[in-house]
Amino acid sequence: MSESQQGHHHHVVHDIVERITEHHEQAVRRREEEALAEAVETATFDLGTDIAHPTAGHDRVSYDVETDLGVDGELAERRA
Repeated sequence: MSESQQGHHHHVVHDIVERITEHHEQAVRRREEEALAEAVETATFDLGTDIAHPTAGHDRVSYDVETDLGVDGELAERRA
């Protein structure tokens, strides 16, 4: 292989490596964005309650940890 062919070969391989790296980085970003979107959709807390803004049914207290944890209405013995 001549020197010019080796240079061309090196350039082609370098381009392929760059494209694969870029594709991998895009795939990682896409997975992270999808995971974040899913986490937002499935969040099980009430932000209004967490920042002390009462919601319907919480007139007496503005922060209800039992509701936020999803144990609202359970017997005290079951939570212990």
